[in-house]
Amino acid sequence: MAGKVVRRGAAVTALALVSSSTLALATAAPAGASKSHAPAYYQGVTSANVLGVALHLPSALPAVPGLPKDLAINLIGVNGNAVHNTLSAGTHTASTAISSLASGSLVDSLPVDLGLKKSLRATLGMRPQASSAQHIAVPGIVDLNVGGLTALAQGDLNKATSVLTDGSIMQLGQLLDLKSATGAGTTLLSTLQSQINSVSNSVTSQVTNALNTVGQALNQPGLSDTATQTLSALQSTLQTIQDKVSSILGNVGNTAVLTVKTLNASQAIAPAANAAQATASVNLANLNLLNGLLTVKGFVSQAVATATGKAGGAHATFSGHAPIVAVGTPLISATLDETGLNIQDVTGQLPAQVTSTVDTALSTLNNALNTLLGALGVHLNFVPGHVDRVDSNGRYAAATGPEYDIVVDSPVPGDGALAEVGLGHGTTASVAARPATKVVQLPNPQQGALPHTGANLPLIGGSALALMVGAAVLRRRFS
Repeated sequence: MAGKVVRRGAAVTALALVSSSTLALATAAPAGASKSHAPAYYQGVTSANVLGVALHLPSALPAVPGLPKDLAINLIGVNGNAVHNTLSAGTHTASTAISSLASGSLVDSLPVDLGLKKSLRATLGMRPQASSAQHIAVPGIVDLNVGGLTALAQGDLNKATSVLTDGSIMQLGQLLDLKSATGAGTTLLSTLQSQINSVSNSVTSQVTNALNTVGQALNQPGLSDTATQTLSALQSTLQTIQDKVSSILGNVGNTAVLTVKTLNASQAIAPAANAAQATASVNLANLNLLNGLLTVKGFVSQAVATATGKAGGAHATFSGHAPIVAVGTPLISATLDETGLNIQDVTGQLPAQVTSTVDTALSTLNNALNTLLGALGVHLNFVPGHVDRVDSNGRYAAATGPEYDIVVDSPVPGDGALAEVGLGHGTTASVAARPATKVVQLPNPQQGALPHTGANLPLIGGSALALMVGAAVLRRRFS
């Protein structure tokens, strides 16, 4: 059997050489080789800022030398732009990854030696860039403990991360303790304090009533251990809220617009299977509004775009949702948006005889806090994420992640927002891809030096004859 296989193989080879005027080549993929390839050309662009703060100083204020009326600061941001090109035309291959602490017109107006302008930039061919943690303080404006910044730009990966461990942003006193042009000795801070004083008695009375109501429920006989623990925790929470409200009412100027903990932003541009993919995301673990009176317990915003350059190969997605707000402590949860604060049910099991009492207390608290937020001009707005574009030919995709805006209105009627704080500000990802447009073909080995005149036939015949003789010798040897 072995001899027949060898003879048949030699004969087939000779027949192919004699009867064919072209040579067919079959190329097999090497064992273990990857079956996925990035598009011949792609470009990804990403951007993400965990926190964006825009300040609009009221029109009643006189111009301050060196300080524009509209100020902006983006905290903890990343950017990426990568081009991969194996085609003969188009943009050259390049990659830039940036991780920054802060940027914007407010940062530009402050001295460089404060350290807010710190950023890392990596380009193709550079080693990975990284920086260690540091503390940066600008009294009254920002006080930040910055984690690590990283930036990486390689041929197949563009990546950047930026981390903030904790920080305090913008005390109301610094924003408003400026002389107003409308009255001698009058400041916007004093205007706001007057507004707070006008609702102080009502707010204080409502919070006290809520605290007393829970105390009455706690004194009812026959409560289970679980109900007693829940009511005791609620009473403690209300006491904490009362203290924070009193502090804000008594000294608005020392109230921080927000404090933050554990913010991070990341972006990446890289091949994924047969596509190119761009991803941008931000994560917030904890954000406190107004000296911790309200706490945003978590927020995520992400945008992802992929493209293959072929029909149906483009996709874009986003993720994230309106975060839950904790009031005082995590025991009381609520949603906070343009409609105001909406306190949810208290966790834990309560007997029927105290449920109505507790609901009344929470409703009273809800009204008090909405009154206070209204006097302070603080409200929130959730901006849903969206798919910007998906090309049906698979050549382009882009998405924007959701954003959560905290707005502080100006105490001057008609002046609009004094400050806008955007969580997930500018979380975008886009990618464009193109497949190879030129098919590479192997040349016909019979074309070249000898034209198609028939003069090369003796050469082909001689080669075939030699192989046939070899086949006859093998046949005689194995027969």
